[in-house]
Order: sequence, then C-alpha cells, then structure tokens
Amino acid sequence: MGYAILFFWLLILPVCVGGLFQYYNGFETGLRFLKGQFLLWAIFQLIAVPLVLWGGTMENVMALYLPVSLFLGLAGMALTIRRGKVSVPFITAKENADNVFHIGRGGRLGSLKSLSGKEIVLGILFLVLWMFQMFNVVTKMAVDADDAFYMTVANIADFNGSLYRINPYSIGNMGLNYRYVLAPYPVWIAFLARISGLHTLTVGHIILSVCLVSFSYLIYWQIGKLLFRQREIRLWFLVCVCVLNIWGNTSSYTSASFLLIRTRQGKGLVSGIVFPAFVWGLISMGKKLDEGERCKAEAYVLMSCILLSGCLGSAICGAILLMAWAAIHIMWAIAYRRPVLLAQGLLAALPVSIFPAIYMVMR
Repeated sequence: MGYAILFFWLLILPVCVGGLFQYYNGFETGLRFLKGQFLLWAIFQLIAVPLVLWGGTMENVMALYLPVSLFLGLAGMALTIRRGKVSVPFITAKENADNVFHIGRGGRLGSLKSLSGKEIVLGILFLVLWMFQMFNVVTKMAVDADDAFYMTVANIADFNGSLYRINPYSIGNMGLNYRYVLAPYPVWIAFLARISGLHTLTVGHIILSVCLVSFSYLIYWQIGKLLFRQREIRLWFLVCVCVLNIWGNTSSYTSASFLLIRTRQGKGLVSGIVFPAFVWGLISMGKKLDEGERCKAEAYVLMSCILLSGCLGSAICGAILLMAWAAIHIMWAIAYRRPVLLAQGLLAALPVSIFPAIYMVMR
C-alpha cells in the first residue's frame, strides 16, 4: 500500500496539479508533470520553512501541506476535465485515437510507424542505459558521509516529529543551523515516508533515486526539444546525457555523482533537477523573446517555482539562481529594449529572495 501511495504522490498528483497551468491544445502529460512537481516543491518550501523557524513539528507540516496539495490536485484535474484535454503522455486527447505522439506546440513527434530504424535503435539504446542506471541505484549501495546528516534529519522528523531541533550526530537538542533549516529537503523525504509508512532510507535511497533520475531525463528531453528540430538528434542527445552520467563519477562533486549517488540530498536535487530545469526555462523564454513574443505569466510562475525548488535543496542555490536570473533579465532588457522585463523578473524573484536574505542576516 505504501508504494501505491508514493506512486500517486510522485506521479499522479503532479500531473493533476500541472493542470492548473494554462496550456495550449496538445499539451503533453510530461510537461504537465514537470510543472506540477515544481509547483508542489515550491508550496512545500513556503510551508515547511516557516514551521521550522517557528518551532513546528512534522505533524504541523502534514496538517498544512497534505490538504493544500490534494486541493491543488483536485483543482488541476477539474480544470483539465473542463477543458476536455485529458491525455496520456505525449498524446493529445484529440489525436489519441490516431496514436500520434506530440512534443509540444507544433512539434509532431510522429506515429510509431513513422519512426526510422535509427530512431528505434537510439530509443532502445536509451532505454537500456536508463534501465542499467535504475538497476544500479536500486541494487548497489552508495556510501556518502553527508547521509549521516540528511537521512538522519529525515528519520528524526519521521519518527520523532522534530524538525532540525535534535542533534543528528549525537544526542540532545541543538539550535537552528541556518545553513540547513532554510532548505528542508530532508523534511520532504520524511513527509513521503510518513504518508507511505515506508522507512526514510527506503524512500530516500531507492524510491527517490528511481523517480528523480527519471525526472531529470524528462527535463533533458524538454531541453532537447528546444535545441534540436530533428527527432534523431534529440535521441542522440539523451543517449549522450546517459553516457555522461554513467561515467561521470570522476569526482564526488560532479553533477552526475550528485544525480546518481546523492539524489536523497538537497545538493543532488539542485544539480540534477533544478539547474537543468532552470536552463530549460530560460531557453524557452529566450526563444519566445527572439520570435518577438511576450513571455506569459505562466512562464514566470513556473520559473518562480523552479527557483523555490532550488531553495528547497540548498540555501546557497537560491542565491546563485537569483544572481543568474537577475543577470539574464538585465541582458534581455538591454538586448530587446524592453525594460518591463526587469519588473517581471523582479516579481518572479520576490518569493525566492526571502530565503537568501534570511540566510545572510541569520548566518
């Protein structure tokens, strides 16, 4: 039963929540999943951090985050049904009967029969490499010293309810360490363990490794759609990313190491999920500006959710992303002669700027 609950919470619910975003005809379920998950992470960040600072417990997090998430899921599903655009991944409801895949606006992936031999081979090769990674993250043990903190904090929050108040290295209570309390990613792991009844180590080491690594490749697929027109080149791009990840453990600080070995840590979320998603969002917005279009409010809401997700993984990451966000908007405002972009970027960054500010004041 616990695995079924996690399946719902990590897959079905984000798809439902993603229905809250305005989308065009042919919006694929993969995009809906990405946007819904980032929105759920952003909401968790906004709920969990104040509770941690005010001395709340895991029970308080459950009491607030659980109903809010379910409400968002129901609202997203209601909007999806109202618009009549329920679809399976990559397939629109309108063209579902024709078994035609879609990759976004005007981006026809083609029917299964139209796949060339090279594309089929590349698709199979990617699946083999992905399954090889899934086999290793499930069956192999990765030893990392940071687990002594991150997973212990999650375990304490799950079984004791205390949030960053008990010393994870020894015994007794401790004061708030603002390097960690502003990034409650271990609390999110504890939340998943609490609702499913599974042990935090099972959730962090196995379930999240499988889900978040797959989540990362879905983001890279979206990046590939923006960079390459040819379907074959996109598949080559995914295969190359797989190869770089599998043989990327040249240091414990590479993004591949964080993604495959340290996924249950906030730094793994940031390097493997948030940074690629941030690049994906910037490329998407930049292409619209190049075409003379305006970036819709949805794009800024999504980018704000991505920035908040970065804060969920690391307090420092929020500051790094904000600096990049500001620099890019200054560049856009000058290059496109549209000062309004500065105001729009500032509004999107306001919810995120709170956490780096608290860190700088309280550290």
